[in-house]
Amino acid sequence: LHNRFRFKIMNPTIEFDHLMGLNAVANGAIFHPNGQNYLCSSGGNIIMGDLMDAHSQIFLREHDDIITCVTLSTSGNLLASGQSGERPDILVWDLSNRKVIFRFEEHDSKIQGISFSQDERILASIGSSDDGKLMIWDLSNGCIIASASKLPPGTVFVSCEGGFIKDIKRRDTDHYMIFTGGQDGLMMWDLDPYSGDMTPMRITGDVRATINREITSIAFSDTKEFLFGATSSGDFIIANMRSHKIIQSINATKMSLNCILSFNESIVIGCGDNTIKIFGPSGNFIGQVVLDGPVVSLSFSPNKSEVLASTAVGTITRVNLDTMKFIIISESHTKTITQVSFDEGNPDRFATASLDGTIRVWDIAEYAVTCTVSARKEQVRGAYPQCLAFADILYSGWSDGKVLAHSAETGENLWLLDNAHPSDGGVTALVLSHNRRFLLTGGQAGEVRLWELRSRELISHLKEHKQRITSLALFDDDSMALSACRDRNILRWDLKTERRVHCHMQRMGGLHGVVILKDQQHSVTVGQEKKIVMWEWKRNDPVFQSYIDEENDEGNALAISHDGNWIATGGTAGMVRIWAVSSQPGKSPSLHLSAESLTSVAHSKPITSVAFSLDDKQIISTGEDGSIFIWCLFIN
Repeated sequence: LHNRFRFKIMNPTIEFDHLMGLNAVANGAIFHPNGQNYLCSSGGNIIMGDLMDAHSQIFLREHDDIITCVTLSTSGNLLASGQSGERPDILVWDLSNRKVIFRFEEHDSKIQGISFSQDERILASIGSSDDGKLMIWDLSNGCIIASASKLPPGTVFVSCEGGFIKDIKRRDTDHYMIFTGGQDGLMMWDLDPYSGDMTPMRITGDVRATINREITSIAFSDTKEFLFGATSSGDFIIANMRSHKIIQSINATKMSLNCILSFNESIVIGCGDNTIKIFGPSGNFIGQVVLDGPVVSLSFSPNKSEVLASTAVGTITRVNLDTMKFIIISESHTKTITQVSFDEGNPDRFATASLDGTIRVWDIAEYAVTCTVSARKEQVRGAYPQCLAFADILYSGWSDGKVLAHSAETGENLWLLDNAHPSDGGVTALVLSHNRRFLLTGGQAGEVRLWELRSRELISHLKEHKQRITSLALFDDDSMALSACRDRNILRWDLKTERRVHCHMQRMGGLHGVVILKDQQHSVTVGQEKKIVMWEWKRNDPVFQSYIDEENDEGNALAISHDGNWIATGGTAGMVRIWAVSSQPGKSPSLHLSAESLTSVAHSKPITSVAFSLDDKQIISTGEDGSIFIWCLFIN
C-alpha cells in the first residue's frame, strides 16, 4: 500500500518574479545617486528598484532575519545593512557586483544604526540597548578601529555625516566626528583613526542643560557649521558646531519628528503627524505635504529637488519639494500577512490580509495596490483580519469575531456578520462555497459555522473540535467539508445532515492546513508534526506520510492548483515547495518524492500562506516578515 502513495518534488522550474514589502525603519527607502534607482528592505531582503519601472528589481539576500537598518555610501558604491535575531550581523555590499565584501559579527543584539563616513573609509554601527556598543570599522580591511561600550539606553542613531573635527582655524583635521543620540540627548565623538582613541562630548544648550531633548535624527548644514536635530517632542534643535552648543529650538508639530534633512540652509522634516514639513534658513515655515502615515524615512535625490519618503504604513512616496506634489512608488504591509487569496472572478488580482489591520487588493500585472480595506469604526480597537476569501467581493474573518464583506473596487463595507464567532480569538478560518451561496467559518474554540450569504443567517453550528480551527476545505459539490484543527483532528462534515461523518487523527501535533484532491477521496495535510500527510476516506490511518525536510520545516500552509496536479507548501523554514500529484485512470493518485528538490528560500520568517493563480502559472507566498513573493511556475 505504501508503494502506491509516494511524494515527489518534481523538477520543473520555479523562478522569483517580484517582491512586495517594506521594513518601515530609518533609511527605509534611499535614493541611489544615479537618480533612477532606489533601495529598500523587506524582511531579510534588500531590493534595488527602478523609479520608472515597477517590474524591474534587483534582489539581494544574505540576511537570515529581519533587516533593521540600511545605509548607502555617498558614491552609491557601498551599501551596509544590519539585522536582528540570533546573529545580529552587519553586511557591507559592493553594489557594482552585488556581493558581500564584509560581514561584521561583533554586536550581541539587534543592529540599531549604521553610517558611512563621507570618504567611505569607515563605518560606524550601534546596537540596541541590550547591546550598548558603538563600533567603528575599517573598510579597507574589515578590522575594528575603535569601540565604546555602555552607550546610554535608548540610543537610536549614529551618524558620520559631520565629516572631520576642525581645528581652531576651521580646517579639517584627520579626526572623524561621529554623533550618537537618543533618549539621553546628543553625543559627539572625536575619533583618532590611527590610535583608535574616541573622546565623547555631550552637546547641550548651556551648563544647566535647560534644552534637553530625545533626539531621533540629525542633519548638517552645507558648511557643516550647524547641526539640526529632530526630536520626539515635536521640535527641532539647531546646534552651533563651533561652540558645540544648542542655540535654538523651533516647534514643528505636536507629534514626534522622525527624520530630518538639510539643503541650502533649509530643513525638511518627516513628522509623526503624516506630514513632510519644510522650514527656511531662519526657521520660518514654508509648506508641507500630507502623506498616508507617519513619515519614518527621508532621502534626497541627487540634485536635492526631490525626496523619497517611507511611512509607517508601508508606503514609499516620491515628493517634489518645489511643487509639493508626490507620486506613490509602492505600497506594502508592515506586519505579518495572515492570508493571500486570488480573485476567483478576475485572474489579474489577488488580496492579502495582515496583522497591520488592512486588507489590500493587488493588480498582479502592475504590482500595485488598487484598494485598501480597514476595520469598521465600531469594531474593537486594534482588530485585524485573520482569514480571507475573494470572489469579486472580499470576505474576511476578523480577530474580534466579525465577518465583513467589502467591495474590491472601492473598499466600501457591504455588510457585517456581528459575533460570527466569540471575540476571544475571533474568526480563524473561512471558505466560500463554489456556488457562492454559503460561507463556512471556523473559530478559536473549535466551532464550525455555516452561513447563508443572501440572508446572512446562521444555518449550521458544528461543534466537535476542542481547539482552534486552522483550515477549512469544501468538496466540489459543496455538500461536505473538511475542518483541520490544532486538536490533531481532521473532521469530515455532511453539511446537509449537519453531522460529522468521519474523523482522521494525526498522531502528534496540531494541523495547520488541509486540501482535497481532485478525486474527492483523498486529502493532504501539513502541521506541527513537520510532515506532509495523505489521507483516504476509507482508512483511518494515513496512506502516506513523510517529513517535509528531515524535521527541519513545520508546514504552516498549503494550496492545491486548480488543475489538481500540484501542491504548494510553506513553513517555518521560509521555503516554498512544489509537490507533484500524479494519477492514472482507474488508480489512486500518488505523490512522488524525487532526489532533486524544487525549493526556493526567500522569506526570512515563517511562511503563513500560499496560493496558486487561476491559470496555475504563478504562486504567491506570504510570511511573518510582511513580504509578498510572486513566483512563476514553468512546467515542461
